[in-house]
Amino acid sequence: MAQVGQESGEAAVPSRSRLTPERGAALYATVLELLVESGYEALTMDAVAQRAHTSKATIYRQWLGKPGLVAAALRSMKEHHSVPDTGSLRGDLLAVAKTIGVVAETNAQLFAAVSHAIRTDPELASAMQECMFKPNDDAFGAILARAVERGEVAPGNPAVRYVPGLFLQAIVSRPVLEGKPVDSGYLSDLVDSLILPALAADPTSRPRTRKSS
Repeated sequence: MAQVGQESGEAAVPSRSRLTPERGAALYATVLELLVESGYEALTMDAVAQRAHTSKATIYRQWLGKPGLVAAALRSMKEHHSVPDTGSLRGDLLAVAKTIGVVAETNAQLFAAVSHAIRTDPELASAMQECMFKPNDDAFGAILARAVERGEVAPGNPAVRYVPGLFLQAIVSRPVLEGKPVDSGYLSDLVDSLILPALAADPTSRPRTRKSS
């Protein structure tokens, strides 16, 4: 069993809240700020407690250590975005590119700070899966299913399975390969130059009218 006060281990599920929602949000903001400033490995609970003007004991009562606290802070970033339905595959993909591009550009330093840690810390990886990867996969799944129904993508197209990961791969790889962050313009170019050709969808084509049931 994990002991209170350790810096690693599973996050605790508190029986009751020790912090008000407002103080919790402020604490999460502090954690995210420190992640950007110092990186995950150098982040300490002492630094969090000092900047958030709270005690380490209060933090440890709700999160057994750093992994649980950082995971909770990452989960607090999760925002609900409706899946776009513009009537065409290209329109839908460009709408997603705009949304993801804004998130990627705004949080580029944060993603860089946790990129190494999520490969070695299952709890952090789970937090990123929940707040970013799964919503991304779900949105693309709905968009591509509609495109197949409209006749824009052939059923069984083997490229479909790779589409959800392309944006996220670009977010990780472009800063390393080109020294530049990903933004909406870059992801929009990715849609027209790579994704649509792979799906055999002509950017200028008009989709077939959906048959009424």
